[in-house]
Amino acid sequence: MRMKLITCLLLALIASTFAAPAAKGAAAKAPAGKAAPAPSEIKLLPPAVVDSLNWFAAREMGGANMPFTRAHLAKVAAGANRVALVYFATWCVPCRAGMKALVNSRQELEQNGIKIILVNAGEREEPKIKKMVEGLGANVFPVVLDPYKRLSEGIGLVKEGENIALPMTLVVDKAAKPVFMIGQEGSDWPSVLWTK
Repeated sequence: MRMKLITCLLLALIASTFAAPAAKGAAAKAPAGKAAPAPSEIKLLPPAVVDSLNWFAAREMGGANMPFTRAHLAKVAAGANRVALVYFATWCVPCRAGMKALVNSRQELEQNGIKIILVNAGEREEPKIKKMVEGLGANVFPVVLDPYKRLSEGIGLVKEGENIALPMTLVVDKAAKPVFMIGQEGSDWPSVLWTK
């Protein structure tokens, strides 16, 4: 028993000796007291959405209860270089910062042919959602309400019963074919939507 303990301690000591120089080098690149800004987290597309999106139906926020389906997405995509389905929830703090950055970059998004559709993931309180979106000035983008997770579980982004990790953005091309996904937004947000 003692021999195993001594062996583990020696291995830990050796590992920390080799890891320490790399950590010092990384710390030297970032300004004192701050971590270097990381780029956005590009995620692999789940197998269910690699070739195309399954049929789905949700609705646009507003009084008219307009449906939002794969056919509606295809119409939006046909008039753009890319469409970003930006998933959010009212409780998601990083989502607020990402949405604010989209609002501040609206002109660049338009110049690069990027259409934004905000997708509320799994919440049912429309007044609360509307208040958040308007408070951020993000009501300049269409907002889709997805209380039954048709745009996450239904199309295969997450398995049934799983919660979607937020923030998350699904980017589709002119043909509404998924191109890539973004997890945590980074220093290149939202320019990553047209530069990747």
